[in-house]
Amino acid sequence: MAKGWTKKGNVKASTRKRTATFKEGGRGKFPIFDRRSAMSAIKLRGHAPASKRAAILRRAARYAPEAARRAREADQGKRKNRRKK
Repeated sequence: MAKGWTKKGNVKASTRKRTATFKEGGRGKFPIFDRRSAMSAIKLRGHAPASKRAAILRRAARYAPEAARRAREADQGKRKNRRKK
């Protein structure tokens, strides 16, 4: 199993604490430390407040630059559509 992951496929607590994008409460949110975790964070960014999505994409771009670029473009499109209403 890859470093930072349990046999079951979850992020280890120690890895989450060390690599979390947001350290809120006792548990870090959106841990990003390899390509797999970066892709997961990009997919789950909709669960974060809109103000924090850019920070998630910035950190994820280190491991998955192309996916982060596409996600930014998608977010920009959503923002433009929202302003037209």
